[in-house]
Amino acid sequence: MKISIKQDSSIPETEITIVCKVIDEELAAVISSLSLIDNTVAGKIGNETFFIPLIDVLYFESVDNRTFFYTQDKTYESGMKLYQLEEKLSNTPFVRVSKSALLNIKMVKSIQPEGNSRLIATLKNGERLMVSRQYLKI
Repeated sequence: MKISIKQDSSIPETEITIVCKVIDEELAAVISSLSLIDNTVAGKIGNETFFIPLIDVLYFESVDNRTFFYTQDKTYESGMKLYQLEEKLSNTPFVRVSKSALLNIKMVKSIQPEGNSRLIATLKNGERLMVSRQYLKI
């Protein structure tokens, strides 16, 4: 990977342009990391990449070694692993609630006991997500 930096004191805002043949796993992780700087997260639907404000993300979930995140009405695939997101989002409202999920606690409407050391979080959109007491103490 080649990195070029050009300083120009006359430009009003920093711009990052990526020129590539194909977006591979490594580049997808770089894009995802860069997007977190402005409180957005990069997500793909098909071949198109979107930059979604973190405030709109309900939760992140790992399924079959792939990471997805969910908004009110869409599902996106992230280029980052769940543990990488957990590290990057350590000072945000996202908390690990199970082995496979990070939850935006600002999107939680209610939490109720489910048994077997589990809780069920009902999100503001009505979706329900399993929360392990091992990860979240309430």
